Amino acid sequence: MICAPYKELIIPEKLRSPNWEKAIAWFRGDSWKDLPLGKTEIDGKKFYAIRSSYMSKKKNECCYESHRIYIDVHMVIKGSEVVLVCHRDVLKITELYSQDKDCDLLEGEPDNIHRIILSFPMVLVLFPWDVHMTSLAPDDMPGEVEKIVLKVAI
Repeated sequence: MICAPYKELIIPEKLRSPNWEKAIAWFRGDSWKDLPLGKTEIDGKKFYAIRSSYMSKKKNECCYESHRIYIDVHMVIKGSEVVLVCHRDVLKITELYSQDKDCDLLEGEPDNIHRIILSFPMVLVLFPWDVHMTSLAPDDMPGEVEKIVLKVAI
């Protein structure tokens, strides 16, 4: 996991995918500002963006997820949300991996967890080993969130 302002995001060489440079250049170029709601293909399956608008939720309404094909780059552009990040060792899979969704769903209460409050201009980069729960309401007070998730193929 890496968290930094979107204009200053640097990924260590050993963690970069071949699609990384184009994806980050897209982010830094502010192309995301005119992105419509929903999925937008930018470079086919190499990287694409999803813009969503929703109400943040209480923890009992969310679940952990992980991915295998894509690195996630989350940027909240309106409001804020809490993201929990952990390792999968103590979590139980509740929905087996779906290649179409590139997602495992998991549940449990990990001992070692990172709690990140995500708001603009920060981005959170989540790698396949970063199990995460997103969309959580800060202080359990649901609020309006608008977010872009850039999916970058490994």
